[in-house]
Amino acid sequence: MAKFIEYKSNPWWTGLYMLCGAVVIPLLACILFIREVISTTGFVVITACGMGGVFLLNEQVERRTRKVTEVASGKLLKRPAKTVHHVVREFREDAAYRTMLLFVSIYVVLFQVASLTFIYRTKGAWAAVGVVLSVSPAVLLLAMSWGSLVRLRIEGDEVQVVHPFLGGWGNRAFRFGEIASVEVRVVNGRKEVRIVLHDGSSIRYMRRDETVVDELVGALKRGVAEAKPAKVDWSELA
Repeated sequence: MAKFIEYKSNPWWTGLYMLCGAVVIPLLACILFIREVISTTGFVVITACGMGGVFLLNEQVERRTRKVTEVASGKLLKRPAKTVHHVVREFREDAAYRTMLLFVSIYVVLFQVASLTFIYRTKGAWAAVGVVLSVSPAVLLLAMSWGSLVRLRIEGDEVQVVHPFLGGWGNRAFRFGEIASVEVRVVNGRKEVRIVLHDGSSIRYMRRDETVVDELVGALKRGVAEAKPAKVDWSELA
């Protein structure tokens, strides 16, 4: 049994959520801080509490608009092996997001090299070390973004998770019977598919093309319905 959960996005609420989280709350905190109404601690508290409150409110709105479908394992007869054994369905990473990451990476590298060269010549080595430490969080975030790019390959009753830009690190595979739930939601204009397994781990796949996402979700539903129900080890429950 696996749950397929789809969160319906509301355009006006999404716009209001982004406006409050990215503009209204930080701007209000900045105005109060500049006018010396609040201290630095108050600025941090207002920003954190405001954004946290908006996030929790968004979670409640999503819970009210979600659609849950339960798919039981073994409800569909498995298709003949001849038709699926050599068929591999691949769902590649978002090409537009990959291209954007490439340009951003080139810009960050060139900017960092130019900044380090200029500061090293004018301020010395210690100042250059300070620049490296200050930009390291951005570089780390960029590396994590590259690591989040995922390809999914479906062959038979197995789903292979491939990280194409990590040199094979993090690759894994699981079977349809291991899926506990599949969540579909819109994140920053892209559709995110989050596959949660019975062992608690999860895989995230994002694409801007809704057709590809719908095909993936349909393939997962079909695979779960054809999978054999997981056997329960009663000795672990004793």
